[in-house]
Amino acid sequence: MQNVEKKQKFPLNQMVLDQFTVGTVIRNIGHQGDIKSLSFFIFFKPYPQKLIIYTMTLFLIHKLKKVFLFELYVFMNTTILVLGNELDWDSYKKFYKQLQKHRSKKLKWVTATYDLFEKNELPLIDSDTLIIFLFFPFTYWDKHIENEGYKGIYGNVEFYNKFRSFWSEIYKTLKRVYRGKKLYFINHPLKIAIDRDKEFTKTVLSENGIKVPISYYTRDSKDILELVDQENKKLFLKVRYGSMGKGITYIEKGNWKTNFRFEDGKILSPRSDYSWTFVDITDNVEFLKEILTKDIVIEEAVECCKLDDIIFDLRFYVFYDEVLYIYPRTNKKGAITANISQGGQGRSTQFLKRFPKNVIDKAVQSAIRTVKAMDVNFAGVDVMISKDLKAYVIELNAFPGFTKVRRFNLSKRIIQHIEKRKWN
Repeated sequence: MQNVEKKQKFPLNQMVLDQFTVGTVIRNIGHQGDIKSLSFFIFFKPYPQKLIIYTMTLFLIHKLKKVFLFELYVFMNTTILVLGNELDWDSYKKFYKQLQKHRSKKLKWVTATYDLFEKNELPLIDSDTLIIFLFFPFTYWDKHIENEGYKGIYGNVEFYNKFRSFWSEIYKTLKRVYRGKKLYFINHPLKIAIDRDKEFTKTVLSENGIKVPISYYTRDSKDILELVDQENKKLFLKVRYGSMGKGITYIEKGNWKTNFRFEDGKILSPRSDYSWTFVDITDNVEFLKEILTKDIVIEEAVECCKLDDIIFDLRFYVFYDEVLYIYPRTNKKGAITANISQGGQGRSTQFLKRFPKNVIDKAVQSAIRTVKAMDVNFAGVDVMISKDLKAYVIELNAFPGFTKVRRFNLSKRIIQHIEKRKWN
């Protein structure tokens, strides 16, 4: 009688428990979501303890298996493979050190170098899903592309062809070694080198409505002289397939500078990354004629917004449709670029407060759209703010150098984003 009173006092959807199977109860609870009834059912004395535990287990599986169990399986069955090179102290080593400090409860992380790739010794991974993060292959680049005694000048088309060929081999090897696994790439190997082609990049961005510098396609030195001397244009002549501010010539009336070297009628490329300093070549028409025969792009300089007689640009670190950090870079008056490799200095984000918020917001959107247009997911996008406060995309770099950790821990933020992202 006492039990019957309890049933009446705490009805389970107006049902008498003795008349229904456990399965019926579970279905009813699952459909109704009646937590109070479930609590009553748990403490209902006539049911043995083992049956209650079993029933609770069935209930949790019924309610959570499509979310919890699936996500748990994905987490435990997914590995992040990070491929880089020990010489990449500016990016890969910072990322590697951050991983050493990181203790992930969700994903497994494996690091490897391109040396292992060349030896056909990529790590064996038992996960069904692989997320691959590719850093710059410095050793391969120095050995096979920008090696001592390479033909032509820095940034010629052979650089580009060899680089794309390398990534094609990387892709084939990864597909072969990890056959049968689901592969995701932060930046796909077949897309990661495309940004090295400055002319193609500008064309794609322009077609997507993103502001880029005006291009000129003449290869006649007389046309260049007319643009500079008569129309007062300021021009950049850049190697088409270069980076790091190397292989740049700047020409304005009465002021010509290049970081190439010119001796005995030949253009020479400095061998060290730190030797690309600018020298004066004002009115050296022989140099101009020679550079116009090379793989270059010609573009009009963006009239930069003036701030304290310095030049500057903004690097936007974009990761999957989000700007993780904006890195202002400045250089002294008279400098040609704000590249850190060309003597530029990093500034704190306080620098951004000098601009109206809507100007920075538009620049953020331009950076995100740039990465989307180039079909990559992580890149550094260099933006200049013109004197009329328009944002111009100057360059995209799929292998951007990371900021100093004390300024902003980019590695940590990327790891956090990778782990919270839904990969299936």
